[in-house]
Amino acid sequence: MITEHATGHPNGVVGQADVLVALDQILASRPFRTSNQCSGLLRYIVKHSLAGEDNLLRERVIGAELFGRPADYETSEDPVVRLRVSDVRKRLAQYYLSARDQREVQIEIPSGSYRATFHWNAEAPATRSLRETEALPGELIPEPDSALPTGLTIHPVAVEVAPFEATDVPLHSRRGARVAVAAGALLLLIALCVVALIHARSPNRAFRAFWAPWIGSSKPVLISIGSNAVYRFQWDYVDRYAREHGLEASGQEFYIPLKHGDLIPADELQPAYNSFVAIADVSAISDITTALTKQSVPFQERFPDDISFAELRSNPSVLVGGFNNPMTIELTKSLPFVMRSGSEIIETEKPNRRWALHIHVGSHDTADYAIVTRLAGNSDEPPLMSVAGLGGFGTQGAAQLVADPSAVAALVSGLPKGWERKNLQIVIGLKISDYKIVSREVVATRVW
Repeated sequence: MITEHATGHPNGVVGQADVLVALDQILASRPFRTSNQCSGLLRYIVKHSLAGEDNLLRERVIGAELFGRPADYETSEDPVVRLRVSDVRKRLAQYYLSARDQREVQIEIPSGSYRATFHWNAEAPATRSLRETEALPGELIPEPDSALPTGLTIHPVAVEVAPFEATDVPLHSRRGARVAVAAGALLLLIALCVVALIHARSPNRAFRAFWAPWIGSSKPVLISIGSNAVYRFQWDYVDRYAREHGLEASGQEFYIPLKHGDLIPADELQPAYNSFVAIADVSAISDITTALTKQSVPFQERFPDDISFAELRSNPSVLVGGFNNPMTIELTKSLPFVMRSGSEIIETEKPNRRWALHIHVGSHDTADYAIVTRLAGNSDEPPLMSVAGLGGFGTQGAAQLVADPSAVAALVSGLPKGWERKNLQIVIGLKISDYKIVSREVVATRVW
């Protein structure tokens, strides 16, 4: 059932054995070792893609088989499969971005499909030879396609040489002159390449300096994930309603219709702690874990209740979320910029200086704000990073900033000398239009 071909491989067709070897390598890699759900989902998709069983690669079937959803659940209301497959695609991208993990067989899940495709990576040997070049200590090895900045062209240097008369200048002298000219042009070309390479690496240097306390730690980074405050019906209430209305086949996941004025006793509700994560926070976590993976930094993703303060005192950490993450509120409450009730950020020394979440009623346009907190740590305390928005878009935008080497380089370029060893906070203003972040700017900073 495998029909993918590649012009660069003598065998053309990818064999099932080759795919299974590639799958084992992927599942053993760091992006997939940290997620049992993503590993199981990828194995399921590859297995049924190899068998040509497209009927088992439908969203509702996957939801029922892997995520315990009812066979007839409403996929438009429960996007669990779409979210998890998107996460698998991102982890595959992380895997193939790794300099050590370029394999001959590549597995992909095209957007809009749940069927895997397989193809030979004809450039894998050349890619490995370039990427496995030994780097200087503390330096990044540039990607083969990013050694020079985009759009930079090195033009040959035209050197005009006056003709020599054979009777005046010996033949060996004329040859020496040509060699000298060629050597000069080559040296100039090398110099231009070195300058371009340094320019290309500078964002990575700033990025590594920004994340140095986390990159240099021998312990995994603890990522604290905020979750939304959600109440659910008690299970026995749902079971009772299902029996009374003939919905036994619907499982636990269905909406109980409520009319205006209906009263629900409080003891029929239960808080769903650590159960629901907003899509914006999922995006933020994905950006941060991608950045850590590229730097070969191990990490663990947990809800705040699953992290003890003893672990925080010994492990580097990243807190994702603002008001929906109690750990963020608690650990940043005495810093220069803090989040306060009423969905606003204030400067503690100047309480009148504040930034508030602004939502336009009846419009998709929003003005959001976020705080990026970077506590560099010391011999007694590990480093702590926080990306916290007043709203979901704020958290998402803050995470995009700290995960992007170019954005980090632009950000730190205006900081005082020695910022690498200091603590800092940055307040970011974001404009959102039609559910998309359209602009982002720094409105306040503090370094101490």
